[in-house]
Amino acid sequence: MPSVIIVGASRGLGLEFVRQYRADGWDVHASVRSEEDAAAPRELGATTHIADITDEASLKAMAGAIGGPVDVMVINAGVGSREVKLDEVDAAEWTRVMTVNALGPLLVARAIGPKVKDGGTIAALSSIMGSIAESGGGAWSYRMSKAALNMGLSNLALELKGRGIKVVTLHPGWVKTDMGGEQAPLEAPESIEGMRKVIASGSGGAMRDYSGKEIAW
Repeated sequence: MPSVIIVGASRGLGLEFVRQYRADGWDVHASVRSEEDAAAPRELGATTHIADITDEASLKAMAGAIGGPVDVMVINAGVGSREVKLDEVDAAEWTRVMTVNALGPLLVARAIGPKVKDGGTIAALSSIMGSIAESGGGAWSYRMSKAALNMGLSNLALELKGRGIKVVTLHPGWVKTDMGGEQAPLEAPESIEGMRKVIASGSGGAMRDYSGKEIAW
């Protein structure tokens, strides 16, 4: 049975990853931030773990609770920001967003990445909003955090090359979630189905959207 770790799985895109992988018969390890959040992925048959993407001790505890090597790890957890102008950027909030979105996935990779088998895949959700080439301005903290994440994932790909692990950087599209809002044109099942195909293809070395289209850094 193939296996996957999904970090940030209590709702939205993370929970849809759980739903689809379980429907296809995968063994799923899902992280959530609280016992209350564990109900939804647990009902779908996932093994749940309480961990915070910015708390390395909790991530190491999660790694210790996972048995043998897994095929895929998906890092989904993240937060948004809505500053339109530079004057609206708050230093404390900027630091929080950067810590969760840029540093958090690297802490996950360091703590739990060794559980991914040689030749496996680590995928992380970034965003077209982190592309310098495609920047439309605004959302200062979020855009900067995703641009920093892209560089971190590029470095990670180089570091893990010797183990044959592919690092996949994903843009899920504009999806109807708590972060994306009801006005978003894309439903979560379609986004996740597409990203799973990109993950399965092992298309590392570039940022790709849910359809497989390459996005300029």
